[in-house]
Formats: sequence, C-alpha cells, structure tokens
Amino acid sequence: MIFAEDLNLKMTSRGILAKHCLDAAWGSFLEILKWVAWKRGVYFAKVDPNGTSQTCPQCGAHTGKKELSERVHRCDECGYATDWDVAAAQVVMQRGLVAVGQTVILPGSEGCLGTPMKQENPTARKGRPRSTR
Repeated sequence: MIFAEDLNLKMTSRGILAKHCLDAAWGSFLEILKWVAWKRGVYFAKVDPNGTSQTCPQCGAHTGKKELSERVHRCDECGYATDWDVAAAQVVMQRGLVAVGQTVILPGSEGCLGTPMKQENPTARKGRPRSTR
C-alpha cells in the first residue's frame, strides 16, 4: 500500500515560492506514482495532510506547531521522540490504514503498528526484454 498526503498544489503555486513549487512538479510526481502503483497492483490513496507534523504517531496527542528549525518530534504525553519527518510519515500511514479499514494498533497500547504490506516478487519478469532505444 502507498499513501501520500493530498496536498493543495494550487495554494503552493501562489506567493513568494510559486515558481520553485511549480518547478518541483509535485503534481506530476503524484500522478506518476499513482499510475505506477496501479500498474503494479499496489493500492494507492491520498490522505488528509492537516496536522501530520503536529500529531504524535505513538499516542495520537496533539503536540502543537513546530518551527522549521525544530527537526525532532517530542511528545510530552507519552515521551515518544523521533525525527519530525519520520513521525509525520507514520501519521500519514496510520491515516491511510484507517481509510482502507485496517485496524491500527498504536505502539503505546497493545503492541506495535500492524502494517500489512504487499511484497513485490523479487524474481525477474518472464517474457521478452524491452527495447531500451
């Protein structure tokens, strides 16, 4: 399963960083990722991006707004500490699992987060090789 934040790309294309945001081609990347997931039979979904960096993936508590210079997520409720980006990615994954009806067990409760993932077959595809012209 692949989950991505449903970013408001029109809003990021305004303001002082408009040209840089448009040059990054985030919208194209998400469309290509969606197509590749479909082609490989992997589930793809976009989730609500609001508050992903302000929510503790361990206990679900709201940790408040952080400055960009603050790169570590620390939860005062449960004491969980990890890199800010890792914590936000864990929250995105949890939201995606809830959206598809998977049961999410927070690590602080009865175990660790169950993440059933489709494994890709590591063997080569059979058939004729593609031309690389």
